[in-house]
Amino acid sequence: MAVNYRDLIIYKKARELVIGVNQLIDGFPNTPQARSISPQLFSAVTSIGANIAEGKAKGIGKEYLRYLTHAQGSANEVDHWLNTVMDCNIAPKDKVQQLLNLNLEVLKMLSSARETLAKQIESGMQYRAVKEESAVYQTELINFQDPLELLNP
Repeated sequence: MAVNYRDLIIYKKARELVIGVNQLIDGFPNTPQARSISPQLFSAVTSIGANIAEGKAKGIGKEYLRYLTHAQGSANEVDHWLNTVMDCNIAPKDKVQQLLNLNLEVLKMLSSARETLAKQIESGMQYRAVKEESAVYQTELINFQDPLELLNP
């Protein structure tokens, strides 16, 4: 049985990062810098989990690897924006550092997952996605005068 993306540790860590970034952004001052960084940072952090979820739905193989690569790119973007927040003194450095550490953990997990999956693809050990056979469905034309006839045949 396939694992649901919500059960993946890496996805749970990505969600934890979203919550932390959301709380951080809620405390931002009302400055031009903070207003500019907030949507960029939030978009990047939510993209990590979204790519993990979408990639998991695509199955295992090159397609999943591609989505993990996108997730890693988003995590790198989060790193950039969190460092910018720190450089511009927009939020307390200790809170930003905690999120940088969590993001680094997510980055390491993504890197490891990508490396493992790439090796499986290269060696031919990848799992194959199950494909549903096409089906032919028989239908019957029903003539009726009153649409309520469908409710009480």
